[in-house]
Formats: sequence, C-alpha cells, structure tokens
Amino acid sequence: MTLPYFNLVQHIIMKKNKLALFDLDDTLFDGDTEGEWVQYMNTNSLITDPEFFNKMEQFTVNYRQGQLDVDEYSKFLLSPLIGKSLKEIEGSIETFSFDVVDRLTDDLTQELLKKHKEDIKILTSGSLSFLVDSIGKKLGIDTCFGTDPEYLNGSFTGGVKGNPNFSDEKVRRIKYWMESKKFDEIYAYSDSIHDLPLLEFSNFPCAISPDKKLREVAEDRKWLIEDRRNLHS
Repeated sequence: MTLPYFNLVQHIIMKKNKLALFDLDDTLFDGDTEGEWVQYMNTNSLITDPEFFNKMEQFTVNYRQGQLDVDEYSKFLLSPLIGKSLKEIEGSIETFSFDVVDRLTDDLTQELLKKHKEDIKILTSGSLSFLVDSIGKKLGIDTCFGTDPEYLNGSFTGGVKGNPNFSDEKVRRIKYWMESKKFDEIYAYSDSIHDLPLLEFSNFPCAISPDKKLREVAEDRKWLIEDRRNLHS
C-alpha cells in the first residue's frame, strides 16, 4: 500500500512548474484582434470620424515600415470610445469576443492550449486590455496583459494608462507579475520581431508563422518554428 503513495509523492516532487507566454494576434489567433475590433465598431456605428479609415491606413503603412508610434495608434483606436464608460460597451465586448474566438482560433490554437493545459498561462498582447481580458477568459487564460485605457470618472478619455503593452513592456510586466514566483521552464510564443524580448526571456521560444526578421533570428538560433500554413494545407 505504500508504493502508490510513494509514486504519487515522487510525481508531485518531480513535477516542473511551467509558465507559457502567448502573444495573441497571428499567434494564438489566426488574425488581428484590433483590425476586427475596428470593423466591429464601424458596423455598430461607433466610428463617426469620416477620416478614420484613411488614418488607419497610414498607421498600417507606418507599421510595415517599422515606424509605428504605438502610443498614438492606441489612442487612435480608443478615440471612438471617448466619453463612454466601460459598462456601456460591455455587451459589445462580449459579443465581439465570442465572435473572434470562434472565427480566429484554429487547430494550432487548440494544439498550443492543450500542450500547456496543466501550466500557468499568460496572454500578453499590445491590443486594448478590455479586449485581451475578455478573449483570454474565453480561451481559459486567467492572467492577461494588454494596453490599458485611461479613464476619468469611469469614462474613456481616449488616452493610454502607462505604456502600451509592446515589446520590452511585455517583459517588464511579466517580471513584475513573477516577482515572488518561481518557474522551472518558461515557454513563449509569438509571430513578430517586436516580441524578440519576450522570446529571449523564455527558456523555450517558439516562432509562430514568423515575420521575415523573426524567422531569420529563429533559424539562426535554432528556435522552434511552427507554420500555420503547414497545418492548413
């Protein structure tokens, strides 16, 4: 009767404490959350600025050229919500989140979540935090970091609280969260060269359908690379 108990104790002692860090857009999702959110706001008449989509196109050009001002972009995305309270748009957030989780998750999403089913998981994204939180919960991820909106008297100001959750800021927030926690293994997943600090922070970095620059780094360092197109073919 003592042997099974011994094996159980040994299993508990040997079980490693693992942390999995996930980017969202083009990583856990096969698509772009904020692009989808813009379309949702437009469909639901939240966007009233006639120049909104021209400005959006310029931000897209800047991003492709590596010149995106993330702070200004985040403020731009928040501009249709100025004066509204989070409570006013909670229903919209829920509806939107259910929709994108249904449409933008795929076999790779399920594979990654299954792989880390027993591990602590963090969803860390540059997208707006109220979207990231809602999506994360629907994916079974309780700890989520996104770009935090600024509120005044409970309403959106159109500003950003602190720094956008982008590049080095992702690592800074995770380190702060980890302050009194210890992990034997840290896994990280992203598609973007902007998340190089996040991938370097982990023991087991994995590039998901990476952009050109990240692919070069991943191949040079012999990191794991997962390509969505291989799963979809």
